[in-house]
Amino acid sequence: MTAQAPRMLRGDVVPGDGRGRLLGFPTANLRCRDGQLPDDGIYAAWVRIDDDPTPRAGTVSVGTNPTFAGVRERRVEVHLHATEVDLYGRTLAVELVAYLRPTLCFADADALIAQSVIDIADSDAALAR
Repeated sequence: MTAQAPRMLRGDVVPGDGRGRLLGFPTANLRCRDGQLPDDGIYAAWVRIDDDPTPRAGTVSVGTNPTFAGVRERRVEVHLHATEVDLYGRTLAVELVAYLRPTLCFADADALIAQSVIDIADSDAALAR
């Protein structure tokens, strides 16, 4: 992780574009409470839902989603590994553990899906250390 990146993020899950679910990688869009975001990129993270003390493995994307058309604000999207929970309206505490790679613009959705599979495996490996 970069030196200036906050290690902890906390925020409420808000509706997004719904694209992650269509691609097979549902994400929770986080409205962060403190306003300070880490540098753009993909991160391995431990995620806690509401007051549940059990951490769940996650992969976090910070950035503008450059693969898809349109002007977008920076956002935080959290993908929980092997978890199917309705997160709308819930609060997530996200501990960023490792910076995996920069945000990239992919040629198409298939290339993004292929990289997402790699990102999740890289995230699991980083969290296992």
